[in-house]
Amino acid sequence: MTILSKHPALLIAIMSVMVLSGCKDRVKDAQQQMQDIRNSSAQPIEPPPKTEVIEDFTYSASNLRSPFMPPSLLNVQNTQVNNEGVRPDVTRQKEQLEQFELSTLVFRGQIISPEGQQFGLVQRPDGTVASVKVGDYIGLNDGRIVEITPTQINLIEIVPDSRAGFVEKPASLISPLG
Repeated sequence: MTILSKHPALLIAIMSVMVLSGCKDRVKDAQQQMQDIRNSSAQPIEPPPKTEVIEDFTYSASNLRSPFMPPSLLNVQNTQVNNEGVRPDVTRQKEQLEQFELSTLVFRGQIISPEGQQFGLVQRPDGTVASVKVGDYIGLNDGRIVEITPTQINLIEIVPDSRAGFVEKPASLISPLG
């Protein structure tokens, strides 16, 4: 048996001295590096980059057709937006689907009668399904249906504008199965 095995406290003391001596060297190294940095001359700071002058851009395509609007809606919108007297018809009897926000209605499909008339199937928030046709109204903004396709219902809504008037705006009810 060795002396270290007989005296465990001595073993712990020797190991502590070894560990601490390793820390002392790293602390001295860090102190020496900090002293070298303090003794070195200050480096100049580079000036910030000069700002570039960007020319104003004038958008000249505002009178062209929007690529996000189907041509069928564009024709309806152009003929009715130019009308200065756009107003909701307050005397018109409201239809069943006009009590729901458009975002709460879901387009579920299209059916065509034997006579060739197209109907859209719209699911209400309560889960029941109603049929609609071109000319019917849905949504809270007097949305008049102008087209029913296999994937969506296109309509024109009458919404308030920023000048205390109203404008017609295209909207769509798109099938979630799309």
